[in-house]
This record gives sequence, structure tokens and C-alpha cells, in this order.
Amino acid sequence: MFKCSSPTLLATDVDWGLVGSTVITGLVVVFLILAILVFFLWAFGKIFKAINGAAENREKKKAEAERAAQQTSKPVHTASVIPSPSEPEEELYEDEDDDEIIAVIAAAIAAYGAAEGKQYRIASIKRPRSARSGWSAAGIAENMRGFMN
Repeated sequence: MFKCSSPTLLATDVDWGLVGSTVITGLVVVFLILAILVFFLWAFGKIFKAINGAAENREKKKAEAERAAQQTSKPVHTASVIPSPSEPEEELYEDEDDDEIIAVIAAAIAAYGAAEGKQYRIASIKRPRSARSGWSAAGIAENMRGFMN
């Protein structure tokens, strides 16, 4: 067991210079790391904004090229493709890059038009606002499994 012969010895032997330098060093390190994190978040924001801006410019150029091609080609029949909603959803889909899905839909419509001898184009493709994602439906099914017996 620890016995102290002088109770005032513990209170008077504190090196206040060491305590002060430790506190100041700790505060400086914390705020430097915070400043570095703020810088990284700012830099990532600029980078992603530039990437999104480049993607928007590409989409605008594609749309202009399509308009120019449509004006020079023969009349085109318009088909609007809107998937049917399955179940209500609480949160909406975010904008995603669905180029592959759009290409498959366009190819199917082009094949259908070729069979009829007509040329179709896709006027718009919209996501259903009330459909659940596959992950959401699987989670609900998992949680409801005990009640379905």
C-alpha cells in the first residue's frame, strides 16, 4: 500500500510549465488536424463539382448532336418509356448514371422499330417515384418473416 509522509508534497510538486506546454501542444495539434480536414473537404468539393460540370457539358453536347441529327434525318416517331411503379417508397431515387440501361432500352426500341420498318426515338425515361429498391424490399421481407407464418 502507498503511504505518503507529506500530504503537501503532491500539490506543490506540479510543474506548471509542463502542464501548460502539454495543453497548448494538444490544442494546436487538434486545431491543425481540424484545419487539414476542412481543407480536404473543400478540395474534394471542388474536384467533384468539376467532375459533375464536365459530365453535364458532355450531356449538353450529346443533346445538341442528337437535335442536329434529328433535324437532318427523316421523321421520327416518339415513344415515351416510363417504368410502372410497384410499391410506395419513402425516399426518392437520386440522380444516377444509367447510360447502360438507357442504351439497352434504346436498342430494344430500335429493334422493334426495325421490325416495323419505322424509326423510333426515346423522348424521355423517368424513374418511378414510388418503387422500392431491391435492398429495401429484401430488408422488409427479412423483418416480416416472423409474422408471415
